[in-house]
Amino acid sequence: MKLIKETDPRFMNIEKKVGSFVLTAVIGIIAVAVFIGIQQEIFIPKTKIFFIAGSGQGINEGMAVKLSGFKIGKVEKLSLDDVARVKVDLSINTKYMRWIKTDSKAKLTKEGLIGESIIEITPGSVKANIIPEKGMITFEREKGVGEIAEELKNEIKPVMTEIKEIIHYINDPQGDVKQTLQNINKLSRDLSATREHADTLLKDTNKNITSAVKGVDSLLGSTKETISTIDNMIKKIDKEIPPMLEKVDKGLENIQKTTEDLKKTAEQSAGSITPILEKGTKIAEDAKEIVNSVKQVWPIRLFIEIPEEKTLKMDSYENK
Repeated sequence: MKLIKETDPRFMNIEKKVGSFVLTAVIGIIAVAVFIGIQQEIFIPKTKIFFIAGSGQGINEGMAVKLSGFKIGKVEKLSLDDVARVKVDLSINTKYMRWIKTDSKAKLTKEGLIGESIIEITPGSVKANIIPEKGMITFEREKGVGEIAEELKNEIKPVMTEIKEIIHYINDPQGDVKQTLQNINKLSRDLSATREHADTLLKDTNKNITSAVKGVDSLLGSTKETISTIDNMIKKIDKEIPPMLEKVDKGLENIQKTTEDLKKTAEQSAGSITPILEKGTKIAEDAKEIVNSVKQVWPIRLFIEIPEEKTLKMDSYENK
C-alpha cells in the first residue's frame, strides 16, 4: 500500500479548512446562545423582589409575571422560610419597576378560565414609592374554583333551606296557601252559578222589555188614532162654526131690528104697547145671553176675536 502523498490537492490547506469549520460552528453556537439569552431576557437588567405566600400550590419556577397584561418578569425561585411559609423570588425587568410601588399587589390568577397560571402585579399609586431591590410586595391568592364552589355552597345552603321551608308551607293542607286556593275555587264555582242566574234574569228582563215595548207601540197607535179623530173633529168644527156664527149674527140683527121697530111702535102706541116692549127687551136679553154662552164654548171661543179696548183721547190742559 502506497502512502498518500502530501502533494495530493485534496489534502492541501486542510488545517485552514478545519479551522474555518470550527470557527463557523463556534460562531453559530454563540449566536444561538445570544438568541436564547435575548429570548430569555438574560442580558436585560433585572431587579429582584419577593413575596410571601402561605402555600406554594399553583406557583412554579419560570412562571410569567405580568403587569397590565404585559410580561415584565418571571418567578425565579421558590423556598421555605423559618416558619414554613413559601418565599417566592421574582425577577423583574428593571425598566418596569417604576410602576411597581409599595402599594402594589401580586396575585396568583389564570389567563382566562382554562389558561395558564400567572403572577399578576397591580400598578401602584402615583404618590407611592418604588419597591427597592430585594423588597417585598404584598401577595393575594385569587380564589380557585374549589374555594369559589365552597363559598357558593355556603351561600346557597341557607337559600335552599328557606326554599324547602317555603315549599313545605305551600304544600301544607292546613296552610294559608292551600286554604286560599280552596276559597278561590269555591268563589269561582259561586261566580259561575251567579253568572247563570244573571243570564236567566237578563233573558227574563229582555222578554219583559219586549212586551212593554209592544204595549207602548199599541198605546202609541191608539193615541195616533185618537189624535187623528180629534183633528177630523176640529176640521169639521172649523167648517161648521163660521156659518153658525153668521146665522147667530143675522138673528141678533133681526132681533135688534125687531126691537127698534117695537120701540118705534111703542112710541106711537104709547102705553098700550109698553108690555109688548118689555117682552121684546126680555127676549133680546135672553138671546144675548144665549150668544154669550155659545161664545164661551171651547171649540167656538178659539175662532172669536176679542175686540181691543180703546181709550178715549182727552184734551190735556197743556194743549189748550
